[in-house]
Amino acid sequence: MKKFSLFFKTFAAASSAALVLAAPVFAQTSPTPDTESKTVVTGAPKVAISEGHALLNSMQDHIINVSDRVKGMVVHIESISKVGNQRRKSTGSGLILSADGKIVTNYHVIDKAQLITVILDDKTKYTAEVTRDDQQTDLAFLKIKPNKPLLFATLADSDKIKVGEWVIAVGNPYGFDRTVSFGIVSGKGRFIPGADNGAPLINDFIQIDAMIDPGNSGGPLVNMNGEVIGINSIGVGRGQGFTIPSNVVKDVADRLEVNGQIQRGWLGIFMQTFTDEHAEFIKQPNLRGLLVSDVAPGSPSEKAGLRSGDVITHFNGKAINADTDEALSRIQFDVAQLLPNEKVPVEYFRNGKTFNTVVTLGVRPAVNTNDMETSYGFTVQEITANNELEYRLLSKDGMLVSKVDSGSAAANGLKVGDVIIRLNDTPIHNAKDLKKALNDVHDDKYFLITAKRGRVQVYCLIDTSTYSNAENKKQEENK
Repeated sequence: MKKFSLFFKTFAAASSAALVLAAPVFAQTSPTPDTESKTVVTGAPKVAISEGHALLNSMQDHIINVSDRVKGMVVHIESISKVGNQRRKSTGSGLILSADGKIVTNYHVIDKAQLITVILDDKTKYTAEVTRDDQQTDLAFLKIKPNKPLLFATLADSDKIKVGEWVIAVGNPYGFDRTVSFGIVSGKGRFIPGADNGAPLINDFIQIDAMIDPGNSGGPLVNMNGEVIGINSIGVGRGQGFTIPSNVVKDVADRLEVNGQIQRGWLGIFMQTFTDEHAEFIKQPNLRGLLVSDVAPGSPSEKAGLRSGDVITHFNGKAINADTDEALSRIQFDVAQLLPNEKVPVEYFRNGKTFNTVVTLGVRPAVNTNDMETSYGFTVQEITANNELEYRLLSKDGMLVSKVDSGSAAANGLKVGDVIIRLNDTPIHNAKDLKKALNDVHDDKYFLITAKRGRVQVYCLIDTSTYSNAENKKQEENK
């Protein structure tokens, strides 16, 4: 921080000089021995003008040097994805993490991408593959095979940043390569309810006032020492940007992954804020904690004896006061930072008494799910903890209908939110079952889908010839 301290002193001195430069010139009248008046002009000394300009130029040069060093490590990312019958092109930014082509970007930049292209500072293009992605932190890691060693960044300790610290955001907003914006850290530990894909984010964002516009996502946030302290993620309105801390990036990159799923601790409870009004209502005005709104069946918390309506007052030896959404998000983040099978002491309040238990953490369920498009006008997903909660599903068995094409044969019976449990006489438990069943009826004129719509069972008869005719007509119209 010595460089930053020196830089701040330079700016302070330059600002003072600038104030002198900007000060108005006053005419003063002073009496003379012969009682005549003389006009004496006072103002900034000439030396202050030259010193002020030199200091301001020094500050400007420092910002330019920092941004120039970083821009060579920033890449432009283009991804092609398929949405329905349309192909969509998305753009974003990324940061090179190793000489052999490891890159970090945002999950939402490459979500559902069929083709990812990385463009370097020298305009060289490479096809990239996803080596790891994490929807819950909005991070993704890519790999390219460059023909030469690349300039790469080192991630700094984001815990050391301070509110008010100057920062630079680099990215490719609206397709403009390696654009630099300047601002300050406006806040730390910020909570964002969710991204466009609907996944709950487990993060403690850095809030900045440097611009994060479309295309900036995935680019680095650096301090005045040129150290990368975060990966830019989301811009909200004007002047409100949110950045993933570099320590979160390092954790996701290094955390154990089993069968494609990043291993995080899980309590298995649904949490709510516990406010002063809640405490007053139960006649415990000094009680602080978080409210357990529900407990997942068979979860670690249920096994440890926790119930809906309990107020957790201490977790892992720390007192809890979850009276705001941000405070609740911090607790969820802290739980996710732990590892499965860790034993965590929990103190909770129930019916006027305090109890203690130990919860053996489970594995946080995945929220990542890929759309599976069929040839008959509907798209499905495997059921995850996220869409199970979103659609209030009664079971995790089957395939969730996430999209139905208008005018298709499926539109006559299926609806978004239905859960397919059978195709003809074949039970459907997962994507593998559905793919096989669809292959088996490929040459049939009809097949019957059995689905659950809430507690009600519904049937949808798919006329494959009708859908084929509709597709042919659409293709003719597009010619």
